Amino acid sequence: MAILPVSYEYRTTLSPKQLARRLDKELIEHRPSLNIMAQGRFMRAHKFESCYYGCRTSSEDFRVFHHTAKKRDGGSTGFYGKMIPEGSGTLIRGSFRKPVYTYVFAAVWTVVILLLALMSAGLKEWAAAGAFAVLWAAGAFLMLKDNKKSAVRAYIESLPGAETGDTGEGTE
Repeated sequence: MAILPVSYEYRTTLSPKQLARRLDKELIEHRPSLNIMAQGRFMRAHKFESCYYGCRTSSEDFRVFHHTAKKRDGGSTGFYGKMIPEGSGTLIRGSFRKPVYTYVFAAVWTVVILLLALMSAGLKEWAAAGAFAVLWAAGAFLMLKDNKKSAVRAYIESLPGAETGDTGEGTE
């Protein structure tokens, strides 16, 4: 169930403007995109440091990701959120999910391995078909497994706030 987005809300005492300034100051500016080369350059530039990175995509939308030192974790789970003014503070509402390119790569991986397994089965090479099935399962596990949700959640909860909670859509 690692591919399903998990909705999340957090109320902070910061105003939307204060929250935006804090995100701009604390996050390393980087916008994950389909350009895998740019993602690789970012990971190499921050190879020896653990950091939070992301961007504000508009005055109210933002993204937060976590990079662990000495890891190539560009396709890991991040938070895609929105700042909603609420009384004297801000409601942060969004979801934890993977970047689009992770889902694209997983789909391509599945189609290629499925075609190879079906071709092997059509040639009655059952051992090869089984090996491709195991290769698909290992690849799916490696692509979709990560523990970044807790690190990103800790960053969001480090903002001065009052209340937190999953809204129950999706699982970890």
